[in-house]
Order: sequence, then C-alpha cells, then structure tokens
Amino acid sequence: MDRFTLKPGDALLFTKESTAGVYTYFAEKNKPLADLLAKLVNHNYIHAELYLGNGWVIAGWFNGVKLYKPSLQLLSTVHIYRPPIEVDKDKLKESVKKYFNYEYDWVSLILNGLPEIISFGNEQIEKIVEDWVNYSDDQKLICSELIARIYEDLGYKIEPRAEFVTPDDIAERFQRIL
Repeated sequence: MDRFTLKPGDALLFTKESTAGVYTYFAEKNKPLADLLAKLVNHNYIHAELYLGNGWVIAGWFNGVKLYKPSLQLLSTVHIYRPPIEVDKDKLKESVKKYFNYEYDWVSLILNGLPEIISFGNEQIEKIVEDWVNYSDDQKLICSELIARIYEDLGYKIEPRAEFVTPDDIAERFQRIL
C-alpha cells in the first residue's frame, strides 16, 4: 500500500470473494448457486466504501452507516478507485455528517438486484425496470448508494438515480489506481 497515497474521496471496492456479504453467505451454503446469481447480475464488485482521510472510511453495512479505520491487511484486499473530480474536503465532511448512522436499506438491496437479473445484463432493459420499480427511501442506504449520495452532494452524479448505483457503476466512472 505504500506505492500510493489514499486521497479523501477515493472509493474502496471489494470483490465478491474478498468481503463478507450476500455472495459469501450463499457460497457457504451452495457455491454453484452463488456463482450463478453472481453471473446473472454480472458484477465484479459486491461492496463499496469511501475513504475520508486520516485513516477513516465510511461504509454502509447491514447494521447501518458507520465510520471505521480499516487495517492495512483489509486495504490490501480491495481495489482503489479515484473520482474524476477534485474533492472538496469540507463539503465531503458535511456530507458524511448528513449520512452517518443511517440505517441499511434491505428493500433497496433486493430491488437493486431485480433490474439486473430481469435484464440479463442489458443496460437499456435494466433502466426500464429501474424506472418501473421506482423505489426510494431517503432515510436508508446501501453501500454504493451512500457513495452516490455523497458524490451528488459534491456536485457529481454517478448515475441518474442514486438508489440504483452499484459498486461496478462506481468502477466504471472512477479511475482505478490500485
């Protein structure tokens, strides 16, 4: 990790194998089924967190939006992506305060996968299904929606609707640095 310096606003993206989550839960029970579901939604990443500076990260976990300091060991397992905009650290702090301690959005997690499964990877069909689902809960967030909302506060939209931003959407719009 000493080949680069993390900057506030960098996204930490976790592959499905490198983080405890839905994929690893299902993989423990039935790996072929977990792999089939992962293939249907065609994701390289399953979880996203945002580096804030001074070792702090904000993340949307199943128990809500939390701040923590990840270990170097954990950081060595993630891919780092840098945003295409210069991050205003003061605006970043204000946005983080706004979302800290929000609850996790279980409905959004389920509905986020629905358009991707139904569309079989077709972006146009996926957008139509997202519009049909028309779900939003401004008081609850999933991990990638948290990052999308913070970036909207900073003046940069990752996708038209933050509720449907995935970690892979972040990877497509940010530049991988590690």
